[in-house]
Amino acid sequence: MNDKVKGLVLGLSLGVMLTGSIAYASGTQIEVYFKNIKYMFDGYVKTPTSEQGESFIYNGTTYVPLRFVSEALGKEVQYDGDTDTIWVGKKIDMNAIVATYDGGEVNLGSFETYLNFQRLLDPDNAKYDKDEGYKTYMLKQLIGQQILMERAGEEFRKSIAVTVDSQVVQLNKYLASSGQDLNTVLTANQLTPSLVHSYVETIIGAQMWLNTQATDEKIKALYDQQVSSNSENLLKATVRHIMISNNDEKGSPRTKEVIDQKLKEVQDKLKSGEDFASVAKQYSEDPGSKDSGGLYADAEVTKWVEGFKKAVVSLEINKISEPVETEFGYHIIRVESRSTQSFEAIKDQLKQQLLSDLSKQFNEKELPGLIKSITLPKP
Repeated sequence: MNDKVKGLVLGLSLGVMLTGSIAYASGTQIEVYFKNIKYMFDGYVKTPTSEQGESFIYNGTTYVPLRFVSEALGKEVQYDGDTDTIWVGKKIDMNAIVATYDGGEVNLGSFETYLNFQRLLDPDNAKYDKDEGYKTYMLKQLIGQQILMERAGEEFRKSIAVTVDSQVVQLNKYLASSGQDLNTVLTANQLTPSLVHSYVETIIGAQMWLNTQATDEKIKALYDQQVSSNSENLLKATVRHIMISNNDEKGSPRTKEVIDQKLKEVQDKLKSGEDFASVAKQYSEDPGSKDSGGLYADAEVTKWVEGFKKAVVSLEINKISEPVETEFGYHIIRVESRSTQSFEAIKDQLKQQLLSDLSKQFNEKELPGLIKSITLPKP
């Protein structure tokens, strides 16, 4: 055969790699170069048979027959024409059932597609491809979402159609923002527009249905329970404080002696009757409140670090505390008022807490009892 063959009509189908034969595609003309390439496998020469195909160069890239390379490495090669898939080595049955649960089952193909969709949303997930724990977690997540959607029913599915369509449009815009063609991105992840729509519906639908379970009655019951238990979650307080930092202006750690001296100066001034706000402006090293005289007005106590929060919750109103240590330094605190937030003021926050509780209860307590089996293939 000549070194250079011109005018060859391109038909580089999968058959080229599998059998070495050339398929013809009308209207496309290219130049390829056939070369006699030596193949070395662990120091031994192996030569492809005519059935396995020849190597050639096209557009600066060298192509080698997949069947020859795979079989030389002891791997069987199969081509599935129904799915346009080449299998090198063990062929896995994508219809194999990997999980069963009350009312349904999941096969390997649909689960792998779900993983592809999750990688599309967050490419970082690809690093967990061989992690059995991650795959089991994701399979349970898929089962849980499917169960919730089944509970929601067909009417609920219809009611969220507009929201789902809108989310799909936003997702498509996000995927296309990289400058790549959307269909190219989906094909690279073995997805189709209909599959993307289906998974968006399942994921968003499950969450939206869970939202419907957080009723006003349940939220009010949670509020009443927290009121009766004097929960910190409902408390707001107005406080002033003076902070002496663990570090000096240059960021270097202070000695205990230096800190104690500064605290004593502050305490002496306050005991002598000086105005708390004035002393805070002079001594406090908290940039968030120094200029306002150490004031935090009507703030949720749960937003503060543990030591500070505990002091604010327990101190007598208008009594000046002893130094309270936190990771930021030492605080001298005066609580000016405490109050319980109204139901309307904290309703949205309580709803998020209730949703978290409902989700945790379903995933950790109910779902395990609904799953009958999980049999994922080993990586």
